[in-house]
Amino acid sequence: MTGADPGGASAYDDALSQFLDYELAAGPVLKQVVADHPDLVMASVLRGAMMLMVEASGTQRSVSAMATALLNGRSMTGRERGHVTALTAWAAGDLRGAAQQWDRILADEPLDLLALKLHHYTTFWTGRATALRSTVDGVRPFWDEATPGFDHVIGMQAFALNECGRYEEAGRIGRLAVDRNREDLWSIHAVAHSLEMLGDHKAGVEFFDELTVAAHGDLWATKNPFRGHLWWHAALFPYGAGLHDQVLALYDERIVPSSTDFYLDIQNRVSLLARLELAGVDVGDRWGELGQHAVDRTGDHVLTFTDVHCCLALARTGRLDELERYLASLTEHRTARLTREPAIDTADLDIAIPLGHGLLHDAAGRQIEAAAIVLPLRDELAPIGGSHAQRDLFEMEIVDMVRRAGDNQMARQLLAARTGRWPDHEPTWRRYANVLAATGADDRAAAATARADAILTTSRQ
Repeated sequence: MTGADPGGASAYDDALSQFLDYELAAGPVLKQVVADHPDLVMASVLRGAMMLMVEASGTQRSVSAMATALLNGRSMTGRERGHVTALTAWAAGDLRGAAQQWDRILADEPLDLLALKLHHYTTFWTGRATALRSTVDGVRPFWDEATPGFDHVIGMQAFALNECGRYEEAGRIGRLAVDRNREDLWSIHAVAHSLEMLGDHKAGVEFFDELTVAAHGDLWATKNPFRGHLWWHAALFPYGAGLHDQVLALYDERIVPSSTDFYLDIQNRVSLLARLELAGVDVGDRWGELGQHAVDRTGDHVLTFTDVHCCLALARTGRLDELERYLASLTEHRTARLTREPAIDTADLDIAIPLGHGLLHDAAGRQIEAAAIVLPLRDELAPIGGSHAQRDLFEMEIVDMVRRAGDNQMARQLLAARTGRWPDHEPTWRRYANVLAATGADDRAAAATARADAILTTSRQ
């Protein structure tokens, strides 16, 4: 490690461990490492990565300048140069290019845990499930239980298996990772995803109850804002069971109190409120400042998945002029990205921009136009990033736009497919019953209502 004496290497290792465990203290610890060891290249790399993960205005320019200074100002190892080059690509909005750099590093250094984590992170936000799995599977043979950081590797493996549809296997490996290290929120997250995609609401509630009891109620108090996303996952289990009061309680008591301007906090809140409204729940004034937050972010495009949530917040709060401006800014962002690098991938924006226009038309009362735009997108959402569970909101929104456009036959078909995938999802059966009734299939509507009632009754026992 360039610029490292034994003390610097140990301090960097401590900072990396806190980063991987989502500790609030990771930032201050790393700041001190950089101050005490200014020539330690990998400390600057980790700092740059943490800055980009915050997704704040101006961060990309700062990290780009830092990376350029590192590349031009000092000698470093090939591995370190690869890390800095990856940061440069990431800061320019080229998440695929950054992931390719980390993939190259891992081919040479399969025990580089930071390269694996950052590859995992950037690949996740481009929705490339196969790449997510193939890279962690490629390094896995070089790790064993005696290797420091093994728990993080199998936690990433579990999440990648989830995104590739291997839910049972993902849950088994994820629980091994959690048993080894209950401080790693990503492994807990992988188990939550497994249970969600399997539709096992009861096991999901029990899993989070077990974690809370084990922590003596003070769960994740020292963790960074990612803890709010785990509470979002906890809320999905009572949501799927039809227990909307419990969802609102988690929203008010766990998600909002820890909320910041961090992109995941905004995604969590928008996503949960929209889901509740799709289930017919009156969320009152809980949209609050989310629309204004989206207005304030106009022109500050870092993660496309955050952009589509901002579009949804503007639509839900009736800020249609602001939504038009946001979409115009997003279109300009796409043009600027191509101007910088004509070969850069724009698949994320090629989905997000029409999806945003569909939300705009729908909120403006132009339901037929909205449905015509969004219906072709329903199976093409992966490039906007996020997980299956997160993107499912937009699949539900598309179904509802189709229904509001009066195409009950297509809505019926889409909801029938959802009941096949999640046979115990109470909100889906309620919506399915409503659409069946609208098509005159009264007997089938009654059966769907009975199914929803049965799920809810079982959940309350």
